[in-house]
Amino acid sequence: MEILPVELGDLEERWAAYNARSLVSHAEHFTVARNASLAFACPSKPLSDLRVALLSSGGVYLKTSAGFDMESHAGDDSIRWISGDAETRDLRFAHDHYDHTDADRDPNCMFHLNRLRELAAGGIIDSVAAQHVGMMGFIPDPSRLIQLRAPEIIARLAHDGVDAVVLSPG
Repeated sequence: MEILPVELGDLEERWAAYNARSLVSHAEHFTVARNASLAFACPSKPLSDLRVALLSSGGVYLKTSAGFDMESHAGDDSIRWISGDAETRDLRFAHDHYDHTDADRDPNCMFHLNRLRELAAGGIIDSVAAQHVGMMGFIPDPSRLIQLRAPEIIARLAHDGVDAVVLSPG
C-alpha cells in the first residue's frame, strides 16, 4: 500500500478553514481537538490477510437497540456495537447533521457492511470483523470520546483480532 505525501502547508490552511466554519455554527458548544500526528499507518501484512471492521460516525445503530440522543446540544458520545453478521435491512440512522435519506434506503452507502463481506468473499481481505462501531459525529466536546470510548473501541476490536478499520463519517 502506498502512502501519498501530504502538503502540510495546505493541511494547515484546510484545518484553519474548517475551524472557522465549525465555530460559526457551534461556537458555544464546540471544543477543538487535534491529533498531533497523522492517524494513518501502512499495514504490516497484505490486504488479503487483514481482518477489517467498520466505524461510522453517521449515527448508525441496529433497529433492536436504542438510537442516539438527537435532542442534546452536547451531542451523544455513546457507541453502538453492530454484529458482523447483522442484516443491513436492520440498520437505522439517527443524526441531524446530514441528510441520511440515501442511507435509509441503502445502508451500504454509509455503513459498507455488504461491500466488506463481498471483499472477504472475493479474497481481497481475509475476513470481516465480528463487531463494528456506530456512533454520532456531532460530539462538540470529544474529551469523553477520547478518554472513555476510544480505549473501549480499541480494546474490543483488538480482542477480535481486527487489523484495519474503515472509517465512514456522517
